[in-house]
Amino acid sequence: MRVAYNSNLHFVPPNPDQELNVLLVLGLAASTFLVGITVLWLFARRTEYTIVQFLLDRTAFILLRFLWRTKAPNELPLSQDQGAVIIANHRSSVDPFFIHLAAKRRVRWFVAREFFGNWFFGWFLHETGAIPTRRGGIDNVSVREAVKLLHEGKWVGVLPEGRINTSDQFMMPVRPGAALLARKANVPILPVYIEGAPYHKTVTSPFFMSAHVSITVGKLIYPSEFQSDQAMIVAAVKAIAQLAGHSDYEPTLAGKNWKPTPEELAQNQPPPEDEPSA
Repeated sequence: MRVAYNSNLHFVPPNPDQELNVLLVLGLAASTFLVGITVLWLFARRTEYTIVQFLLDRTAFILLRFLWRTKAPNELPLSQDQGAVIIANHRSSVDPFFIHLAAKRRVRWFVAREFFGNWFFGWFLHETGAIPTRRGGIDNVSVREAVKLLHEGKWVGVLPEGRINTSDQFMMPVRPGAALLARKANVPILPVYIEGAPYHKTVTSPFFMSAHVSITVGKLIYPSEFQSDQAMIVAAVKAIAQLAGHSDYEPTLAGKNWKPTPEELAQNQPPPEDEPSA
């Protein structure tokens, strides 16, 4: 109970109406919060998401529609129980967001392992179901996890350039990891072209940039049509180039022992964590 005094130090009894109003406001706020959580839970249970994942999904949808004004097909040429490897060109740190809008379901992306070391990015990537992998070479642990998901009918996303392309080339040299996954799981590759994705020097820059982004989807490419993973990934990347209007583009492979240069690593690194206070 609040006890008040006037300027002459005389006792002023509490106002019952004011205290009742405070209780009503607190009760209304608590009720609104509970109703909001209940509504989120009801919507989330209709999907494969948790409440946190559902909130992230809705936040991404707002960014995609209003900040980046994304145009995407209504559906992908895949059945919901069909596993597939989705690949795309890589011009922005938020490229997976655009694929997610077209997919309308979770896509499990391969992401460089160092991004999981940052507490915020690590939490975010964990919530999105990203698969940590090392740059260069074959990461057998991540490959086994991805193949298992593909056998379960999940969709796995791979950006075959392995880093954000800031060059004047249409695409950087690519690695055949996506084709390896498709062959091991016996699922198709779906090539996708992303046009107009925002990016400027840092992985967080797209969240402060407006854009007009469009998504174009190609035809499925099946492992049985190729003699090697290299031939399959070249065909898949050519399909991306054709979607972009570069029908004469010839992809190049990064090489068996490819590793990113220090400059490429610096360009694609997550923001550093704050130094601990003394």
